[in-house]
Amino acid sequence: MKRTILSFLVFISITYGQYNIKSPYLQNPDMVIGYVDSCAAFWLNAYDPVNGGFYTNIDKYGKASGTQKNMQTQSRDAYGFVRAFMLTGKDEYLTKAKQALDFMYKHAWDNTNGGWYWELDKYGNPTSGNTNKDAFHQHYGLLGPMASFEATGDTLDWNWVMKGYQNNETKMWDNRAEYFGYYDYSSKNWSTKNNKSFNATVDAITTHLLYLYLLTKDQQYLDKTLQIIDNMQTWFVPSMDLQKIGFAEIYDANWNSLPSETMTIMGHVLKTAWCFARVNQIHPDPSYISSAKKLIENVLLKGYDTEFGGPYKDYNRTTGQMLMWGNPDTAKAWWQMEQAVTAGLQMYQVTSEDQYLKMADETLDFFMKYFVDHTYGEVYENRTRRGVQTWGEGKGNPNKAGYHSIELGYYTYLYGKFFVKKEPITLYYDFQPGKDRKVFLNPIELPFNNYAIKEVIYNEQPYTDYASQTHELHLPVNVGGKFKVTFEQVIYDDIADEKVLPEKFELKQNYPNPFNPTTNISWQLAVGSYVTLKVYDVLGNEIATLVDEEKQAGNYNVNFNPQQTNNDKQLSSGIYFYTLRAGKFVETKKMIFLR
Repeated sequence: MKRTILSFLVFISITYGQYNIKSPYLQNPDMVIGYVDSCAAFWLNAYDPVNGGFYTNIDKYGKASGTQKNMQTQSRDAYGFVRAFMLTGKDEYLTKAKQALDFMYKHAWDNTNGGWYWELDKYGNPTSGNTNKDAFHQHYGLLGPMASFEATGDTLDWNWVMKGYQNNETKMWDNRAEYFGYYDYSSKNWSTKNNKSFNATVDAITTHLLYLYLLTKDQQYLDKTLQIIDNMQTWFVPSMDLQKIGFAEIYDANWNSLPSETMTIMGHVLKTAWCFARVNQIHPDPSYISSAKKLIENVLLKGYDTEFGGPYKDYNRTTGQMLMWGNPDTAKAWWQMEQAVTAGLQMYQVTSEDQYLKMADETLDFFMKYFVDHTYGEVYENRTRRGVQTWGEGKGNPNKAGYHSIELGYYTYLYGKFFVKKEPITLYYDFQPGKDRKVFLNPIELPFNNYAIKEVIYNEQPYTDYASQTHELHLPVNVGGKFKVTFEQVIYDDIADEKVLPEKFELKQNYPNPFNPTTNISWQLAVGSYVTLKVYDVLGNEIATLVDEEKQAGNYNVNFNPQQTNNDKQLSSGIYFYTLRAGKFVETKKMIFLR
């Protein structure tokens, strides 16, 4: 099968559709590598070389105060250091990630009752704050270990991920058919469980569930992810119709929203949209994109700064009023800005609609200008709508560490290069020598056959023992170390691959779906036969003939452009069907065109 690299010329002023990108970091996503490097370097100073672990409370200069070394600080800092290593290749960051996790593994697990303690002192002793356990901390306890496993394949990290995941499944999961989902919080020994919530639900996807599937292809993790998506579609999205803004975030155990809990957070609304878009990439469903659109539209219309860019913070969902928290000016939060960037870029990739690119671009532009401390490094927690400091300038606290700032840079690089610029991405991995094994590399949520490994460098020399299309790196016995891996997007022309012939007939779901302006349709033939591939409307009228000829056994792909139909008429938005006939094999699938 011929493979074509997608490449474009880069200009100083870059136009996509009708929108002109203004952020230099999106015009040239390689620039965010320096930003991520700066953020990671800032957090190095938070490490305690005497007792281990990273301090939680950090001032604007990187100096620690107090004695807290919370579990979530270790997990979030580890995540940030891992992503910084993957972008820069600097070994020091991976070393610090392992030190954060070592402290966490040694001290933060409740060996009596199971689950993570969330508050620790400088020596790793649990403090009096650990009176209960909540899903927020249990999920985030898996964030750092999951990222470390991705970059290193370390079985110690995997074992801790499984330990935490299985504890969540047995202790926090409500398996009642009508009310399934993660409980929000529990007593210390798990004897009582209460409520459902945004954090208990969506944060399961962003911290570990999606990565578990991407790195293993194990159906059980996709199934669990789809259950969480079902919670989001059944409870969060419909609740929007009853609010002035946002959605209900706190529920009782039976998914009844709690009237006393009225706060809705724009970052949560956008993060939910991001999750819908990400899951749609690996399990296409038009309803996921419809939900994501509804969520983002709600923020853009009611909780977004259209003058300076970026989402505002918190609102009363029942009145629509912004929660000022004593602040004389409206404000924005660093982590909520990230959600606008990541959700915007994902939705732009899926829909090609400029409004999502615009949201991502102007939010990123504001963030880099006003949130980033270009003198001392890292980012501030809050800024006013005009970029002025508010609520202090500390950079580390129980809810802020090296996570969101670095994740914003990491995904701006991945999404910016792949989705906007259509350029290859390069990441670093470090696998220790061991037994003969294959390592699956899948850093971005796209269909597995939509991108491939282009090149691997090992010990500064080309390394060829890998399967490009399946993202598998083969490590023979005692081979290990740092690998520099470049991935590229691929498109396929209509020529069969004679080297690897499929074992069965199969018509695949078009991608993207829903689509605009075009979509790709792939299929495979086990034996040669006469093939027709046709598109029909809902009334059964033939719209287009894409293939009508004899084909040899192999894998095929064609691009469907709604402007190129049998009668040369443009199609309207709606549902269409495509049917493949190859000998006795006949299969039809549905696709959705959005204008």
